[in-house]
Amino acid sequence: MSEVTPESMLEEISTCWPMIHNPVQFVMKYARAIQKYVAALVRDSHDAEEVAQEFLMRVFDKGFCPQNVVRGRFRDYLKSSVRYVAISHLRKRRPVALDEELLATLAQPEIDADQAWAHEWRNCLLERVWQALELHQQQADDNSFHTVLRQFTDDPQAGSETHAARLSERLGRPVNAAAFRQQLHRARRQFAKLIVAEVRQTLQNPTAALVEQELIDLDLMPYVREFL
Repeated sequence: MSEVTPESMLEEISTCWPMIHNPVQFVMKYARAIQKYVAALVRDSHDAEEVAQEFLMRVFDKGFCPQNVVRGRFRDYLKSSVRYVAISHLRKRRPVALDEELLATLAQPEIDADQAWAHEWRNCLLERVWQALELHQQQADDNSFHTVLRQFTDDPQAGSETHAARLSERLGRPVNAAAFRQQLHRARRQFAKLIVAEVRQTLQNPTAALVEQELIDLDLMPYVREFL
């Protein structure tokens, strides 16, 4: 296995924004984050469901406009697009009686809505990384990265001997404490690499500085700091 370095994890520059070419696939990855944000933004559950559906239909029909991306972060662009659809939908639904205070809130959403967006975006991203780690394990005969990291995450207080015994039972072969610790370190390194790769896909120009800032903003740095 090649060693992961700061250069390979942060400074590899992409020449395009791959998700722009398949907007439907990208949005479906983060559909739950969109739904949570709409629910926090539009408090009426019926309106929120209609707004989410309308936004997804617009994506399916028209895709995205990369030139309108805010600061090169796709999640910012997506958030602004969802908010625009919410305002348009409510104006059409209640053109006369619509509360101007509600419109003002939508135009400049409350902190809790923004927090819900960032929190659920982070959850979706981590979920995808776990899936990628599981796939990595399935495709390689020499690692148990997903199994080891899941086991440790579920019970971080247990010692290496205990974890090694549990892993031995799962794998049906003996694993000592030293081997478990080695697998855990490699699993965490691979997990960090996958996080960075996922973040890079959401940035229009993923320079090292922008990737690092996004990791900080989404509170993902604890997962990768050791390997940077």
